[in-house]
Amino acid sequence: MLVLIATDELSTEPLGSTPSDHHCAVDGELVAPVVLDCPDEHCDVCDRGWFGLVSHGATTTAMVVDRPGVTEHTLRTRLHDWLDCTGTIDLVVQAVEAGDYAVNGEVFDDAVAAVDDLVSAHVDEIREICANFAVGTIVSRMGQLVAPRSTAVAA
Repeated sequence: MLVLIATDELSTEPLGSTPSDHHCAVDGELVAPVVLDCPDEHCDVCDRGWFGLVSHGATTTAMVVDRPGVTEHTLRTRLHDWLDCTGTIDLVVQAVEAGDYAVNGEVFDDAVAAVDDLVSAHVDEIREICANFAVGTIVSRMGQLVAPRSTAVAA
C-alpha cells in the first residue's frame, strides 16, 4: 500500500531546509496530515505538519513509499489509535452527543459513524497525496496544498 512516512531528508539538510522546518517524528514511521481545522488560529504546526501515528511527533517532510505489509485495515487501526491518543476521538464523541458535529453540512448523530468518517477522511487524504506523487518523493504541505520538496542547487 502507498503510504506516507516521516523523513528528515530535506528538512534538516542545509540545502533543502527552511528556517521553520522541524522533525520530531521517528524516521520511517507512518504519518498523516490533520484533516480537521486546528482551533488555534496561530498554530502553524497543524497546517504544515505530518504527524507520526506512533510517536505523535510532527515533521514538515514526509516521503511517499510502498509498504506491502501495510493494509488499509492496519492504516485505519493506526489512525484510530493516533486520534484516540491525541484526544480527538473524545472531542468528536462529545460534539456528536451535544448535537454539534457536522462535516460538509452533514450532521452526525452517531458517534461511531462520525469517528469512522474521520478515520476514512484521513485514509482518503493519504491515498490522494500518494496517488499524485511518485514513490520516493519527499513532500511538504501548507494546509491542503501538498508539494514536492527539492534541494536547492547552485547555478
